[in-house]
Amino acid sequence: MSMVRKVVPVDYLDMDGIECWLEDQSRQGLAFVKFGSWFAHFRRGEPREVRYHAEPMGALPASMAKEQAHYSAQHGWLSVGQFGPDFKLYCALDPEAEDFHTDPVTQSYALDNLSKKLLRNGIISCVAMVLMAMLLACPALTSNFGPVWHLVEFSSPYLIALFLLNLAVVVNFLWRVRGIFRLRRRLQDGLPASHRGWRHTGLVRQSVSLLTVLAALCSIGSTICYFSGGSRWGCELAALDRPAPVLLLQELEGAPALIPDPFDYPGYEGPDRHNYVDYNRKLLARHYEVDQNYTAAETDERYSLDMDWYDLALPFLASPLLDDMFDYHTFDLKYVPDLYQVEELSAPGFDRLILARHSDPTYRSQMLFASAGNRVIYLRYTGDEDLRQHLDLIARVLTWDSGSL
Repeated sequence: MSMVRKVVPVDYLDMDGIECWLEDQSRQGLAFVKFGSWFAHFRRGEPREVRYHAEPMGALPASMAKEQAHYSAQHGWLSVGQFGPDFKLYCALDPEAEDFHTDPVTQSYALDNLSKKLLRNGIISCVAMVLMAMLLACPALTSNFGPVWHLVEFSSPYLIALFLLNLAVVVNFLWRVRGIFRLRRRLQDGLPASHRGWRHTGLVRQSVSLLTVLAALCSIGSTICYFSGGSRWGCELAALDRPAPVLLLQELEGAPALIPDPFDYPGYEGPDRHNYVDYNRKLLARHYEVDQNYTAAETDERYSLDMDWYDLALPFLASPLLDDMFDYHTFDLKYVPDLYQVEELSAPGFDRLILARHSDPTYRSQMLFASAGNRVIYLRYTGDEDLRQHLDLIARVLTWDSGSL
């Protein structure tokens, strides 16, 4: 006779579902053999009408358990192994055999130890989920960045996905524990357990297992991609040989002859970080960071243009990301309200557009925050031009794709 393995479609705490599903398999000619890590094993044979009973493990002391097994066998109930972590399984080949428990109140006693164990595990699971939520939330709450910017830049979506998956497991577990407690109260009231058939109560467990495996594979793939350089790169602006959304400082200034002002620090040997392009591909966004620093050849005045450019996977994050970036870069407005002149502008090609100019003109400093669709850009400019006169150029950079510049 051939062996058949089947994924268990019922939850491991669904007593009625376990019994009804196994009885249904027996009607299809599949006799239960054993419970494995992922599958239930059956032996193929002739269809039969048999009955199954799931008895909680540890319901009786070891000495009395042997007596119960002997008594049950005399009444047609044979032990056929364990099902899941919490139940011992009995089978009656005679469908007319006397019920395993003839008194509902007595049967309720068998659930006492299981109820205490599940209650203890439920409390531990809830405490663990609270601690996990605190570990995820604390970095975002204590960060200088806003929550959306922190999520885009630093938070691992895989950790969040894992938290949500574990939350689904805990909620499903507590729901099943509630079912066990309701069954025990019903039995204590002298009402027999119902036998209403089985449903796919194990879908949550199976879905979470599948999604956990997929999340782990994605996390491994992302890590490999990160360290192999497939999702990040950086190079000096002068050596840039691949498409990137770069707004050149010379395009804004036009007339002055500008000389690169390289990063110079005693003992430093490396690329010019003052004129550099950084790219980082995250799950929620593509991020380009472009730094430019120049000096005017004739006047020795400094000119700079720093840019953060985001292409978000979720467009609804654009506006809150812009707000977070504005709050971060203008945090000193809380202490010096007149430090910047802030204007919310309206112009073609932008969903939102905010310009903050330093109130002291000797600083020659402006900050621009803009969004369009799923794109967000931040510019910090030091120079003589008015960014309001170059909004068409900024809009073109904001909506850049690899073939547009």
